[in-house]
Amino acid sequence: MNVRICLKTLCVLIVGCACLPLYGTTWYVRPDGGTRYSSNVSNGQCDGKADAAPSGGKSNQHCAFKDVRMLWQDGSYSNGTKFPSWGWVIGGGDTVILRGSIGTGVSYRIGWDHPSYSCEKNTCWGLTGDAYSSGVPPPPSGTAAQHTRILGENYASCRSASAKTQLHGGWAVFNVLDLSGTSYVDVACLDITDFSACGKAAQKVGCDSSQDFAQNGIRLTNKTTNLTLTDLRLHGLAVSGIAGPTGDGVVMDYVDILGNASSGWNADDGTTGKGSLLVQHYDISWNGCAEEYPIVHPLPYGDCTDQDHGGYGDGFGTTTKDSDPPGWQAHFDKGTASYNTQDGLDALHIGGAGSSMTVTDSLAFSNMGQQLKVGGATATLIGNYIVGNCDAMSHEIPGTPPGYNAKLSQFCRAGDTAIFIDMPVDRPAIFQRNIVYSNNHVALELEYVGDPSPRAAIKYDDNIFVGFPNSEGNNPSPIYSETDLKMLTNPGASFTNNVTYHPKGDWSCPATSLHETGGSCNNPHLKDETWHPYGYGDVLPVKAVDKSSSRLAPEPHATLHPSTVIESLGAAALVTGAWQVWRHLRDRSDRAAKS
Repeated sequence: MNVRICLKTLCVLIVGCACLPLYGTTWYVRPDGGTRYSSNVSNGQCDGKADAAPSGGKSNQHCAFKDVRMLWQDGSYSNGTKFPSWGWVIGGGDTVILRGSIGTGVSYRIGWDHPSYSCEKNTCWGLTGDAYSSGVPPPPSGTAAQHTRILGENYASCRSASAKTQLHGGWAVFNVLDLSGTSYVDVACLDITDFSACGKAAQKVGCDSSQDFAQNGIRLTNKTTNLTLTDLRLHGLAVSGIAGPTGDGVVMDYVDILGNASSGWNADDGTTGKGSLLVQHYDISWNGCAEEYPIVHPLPYGDCTDQDHGGYGDGFGTTTKDSDPPGWQAHFDKGTASYNTQDGLDALHIGGAGSSMTVTDSLAFSNMGQQLKVGGATATLIGNYIVGNCDAMSHEIPGTPPGYNAKLSQFCRAGDTAIFIDMPVDRPAIFQRNIVYSNNHVALELEYVGDPSPRAAIKYDDNIFVGFPNSEGNNPSPIYSETDLKMLTNPGASFTNNVTYHPKGDWSCPATSLHETGGSCNNPHLKDETWHPYGYGDVLPVKAVDKSSSRLAPEPHATLHPSTVIESLGAAALVTGAWQVWRHLRDRSDRAAKS
């Protein structure tokens, strides 16, 4: 009997242990660490496997590395072909802890130490003769049960800029952190930047051999799968914050992509994405502008360029290529896209069977082209606050460097439209519970992917449109198409319970010819119904009275559903929770700080 009880107990323990998360070996880097021990460097002090400084003059101690580059090279001469001079010392499923943060004055260099050579005083960093490829190589993949983790020390609480551990690429390194083809890797609590104000998108300050710059923050491919990026800030790079598309199972949370000279996230590497992508709590702003170094101004984004001046400027953009089945399902949630010198979120070229682009509870404003743009993928835009002030960056904006916009001219490019949707025929587009402020020629442009089709449809419901005079003195068309608007009346479409306030004079309100029901042309009574040439206003709803019941509309709060429809004068008026965004713009001066 005792033997049987013991066996049962042992089985329970084994099963219980199997359910615990596993993280393999933990490796440490800290400013007071030591040199790396290896077969090439027999006098190296540390093996990297203890969170401690070296003690005395012994070699191969259990202590931390002093340089993050020691995780993939030992400091000996390297051309990238042989371990241990090059190649990760960690294994798949291991954890790396990087001690130090911006708040404690710590920054780790990536790439060469010198603009002309990789080796100095018998120590080599990067690849000999190849500064461009001397960034962080792809780390070993983990497994579903045991992810590889690369973590800044404050990863458990890392919302503020000062809490992040900084990696600064230099001397023309192409990618600071290469995640091409990796799977089951978690990266958290990092600030990725360079120490130069140069840009490679026709900026006045060009990236020559005198500039200590990095081109891209993070490199991805559509073979990069099951990746999580959390609490990252990618800013001030000479080209892009993120380069390349994603594979399946990629999740990003609290990722800021700010002030990168060419674009924010350029997913065009000649291929396109595949599988699921979720980006939450993002800020993609001021891309197409070079970030100052050192920081001087509260909004340190100057030397901006657009396509007319050799630049690019999308906040998020992709290649023109359909994804293979099952398509690319991209979802941007609870974030901001603003002040990019082309489009905010440009998914015009995502396509292929099963592909979709979803934007929810987000804020888009002051981008020079369209604020939101969806092409061959099925569009779902719900609960967003969109301001079509595409000429915002023609103005002097307080906090920016003088002349920040001297090389900008392509304001309101691509038809002066705030939102653009191309509709495929496999599923209806969804545009619901959005607030749109527009002084464009067109607020929402709807087009067919190919020829007009009776199968194309959109569900346009519970939205608020507020129009303002445009450059011709007219208010905008709330909805427009170069062909027809039958996508609002085709089978599967709906056009209900919208507030359309101050549309263009030839717009019928409600649009009964387009089968609109429950529409209102009355004032939606939002808190701020003034036009902001740049930025945006507070759209917290003024309490509205239901004339039939005298009930007040509920105040927005953390648990309120994104839309609460109230009855007013027999028509449906929308009180939207796009207020969530509208929580605030994060402290830019804090986030702009570089160590």
